[in-house]
Amino acid sequence: MNHPYSSYSEQALMTLVCEQDEELAFRELYRRNVRLLVHTAIRKTGVKAIAEDLVQETFVKFWLGRHKFDIQKNIQAYLNGTLRHCIINYYHQEQRKQVLTLDDEDFLPDNVTAENLDFNTLNEFYEQSLLKLPEKCREVFTLSRKGYSLKEIAGLMEISEKTVEAHISKALKILRVEMKDYIALAVLMLPII
Repeated sequence: MNHPYSSYSEQALMTLVCEQDEELAFRELYRRNVRLLVHTAIRKTGVKAIAEDLVQETFVKFWLGRHKFDIQKNIQAYLNGTLRHCIINYYHQEQRKQVLTLDDEDFLPDNVTAENLDFNTLNEFYEQSLLKLPEKCREVFTLSRKGYSLKEIAGLMEISEKTVEAHISKALKILRVEMKDYIALAVLMLPII
């Protein structure tokens, strides 16, 4: 099936999209670039559905920002850069969900393959991050990860349950910062197609 703009250069398509809000030209840009972007996203997330969502988000961001887009720029470079940011944001969100169970063996969700994140390296990094916590804070947090209740930890440490909660909250804040850098770095280090 012939697309109305299939013979147009990407530069011409960009002009139509950015200056005239031409949806069919946008669809043609999408058609030309979507497959490679999805392939890249699958290699970095391990799951097709997530990869497709991230690519959709990439194109939505492009469409919403089209009036500010410099049409002299290379569209592939722009889309790859935007996709990379979407993937990093995705890993940040996953990391925030997972930081509570970092010491569990099932930490890595099914969609993160061994190729993407080396569990042993991540676990090492987690252990190093734990050492950066103040001693009492680390003890409380470690007990909480081993399944002790707030009441049990309070009894063992001879502190109030509120203090236990405060230590756990402080530990999570510190670990989020520490682990965020690692997750972002891990994504950035993955090979680009």
